[in-house]
Amino acid sequence: MSTHAHTKPATTIPPKGAWQKLGGPLGTSLHYGVLIFFLFLTFFIFALMISLSLRRSILIYLEFWSWPWPLYWDNYQTAMTDLIPSAIRTLVVTGVSILGILIISSLAAYAFARIQFPGREVLFYLVLSVMMIPGVILLTPHFILANDLNLRGSLWGLVIFYVAGGLPFGMFLITTFFRSQPAEIFEAARIDGASEWQSLIRIALPLAFPILVTVAIMNFVGIYSDFIWPSLMLPQDQQTIMLALEQYNPVSNEFSTRPDLGKQTAGYIVATLPQLIVFSVGMKYFIKGVTSGAVKA
Repeated sequence: MSTHAHTKPATTIPPKGAWQKLGGPLGTSLHYGVLIFFLFLTFFIFALMISLSLRRSILIYLEFWSWPWPLYWDNYQTAMTDLIPSAIRTLVVTGVSILGILIISSLAAYAFARIQFPGREVLFYLVLSVMMIPGVILLTPHFILANDLNLRGSLWGLVIFYVAGGLPFGMFLITTFFRSQPAEIFEAARIDGASEWQSLIRIALPLAFPILVTVAIMNFVGIYSDFIWPSLMLPQDQQTIMLALEQYNPVSNEFSTRPDLGKQTAGYIVATLPQLIVFSVGMKYFIKGVTSGAVKA
């Protein structure tokens, strides 16, 4: 009787690729070095903008890299006077648009996630298919539609189309979050006598608060910084802040082609402040919403 020793076949370990060799202390140092470089570059650019905004333009062109002393605050006074009306108008349009997006997206997302009805999935993916259409392609039909509805020259012409444009992504993100929640929570609420409306208000929306903040911030950045649609819809006396910044661009003529860098950079900083404040306040919820909702999508 012969016995056979069962031996494991030899396995060949594939050679490490170039990216795998970057593991360990060397790779970690390299990754942190790249991050530190871009962090330094970002702070350098922002510090340079602040420095330019606190100097007279004639001194900037004479000594670009000199220290801003004495500080020249008139640039900010001019920028605030020029931009505050446009900034208020932009924030109103942005706030109303985001409120509409959140309300409609939440209602639709709850229906798609928790209510059974014929054709639910077909309708859901039909709505999501709009996300694949580039916004630039829709500019012409949207402009014709707004003109036919007499919405040109009105802030509602911005709000309505901003809400329509932000709904597909908001519905997608909130729906995926609602579907990721345990069904037992909503079933227990129904057993206790809660209606669908009460389940939405008292259970679904509080749980989805980070997702709602994520949707709000992402739409805030896009709506607040939009230039093309307001330039097509609004007259000269109802400019948004991005259109108002155009006044600081140089006008090419026989006298001058140079911009007023001091006022220009001060205007850019004033226009950027609302975005920095909104993102700083909602950053914790934004990160939590992206990691909890978008990853589960």
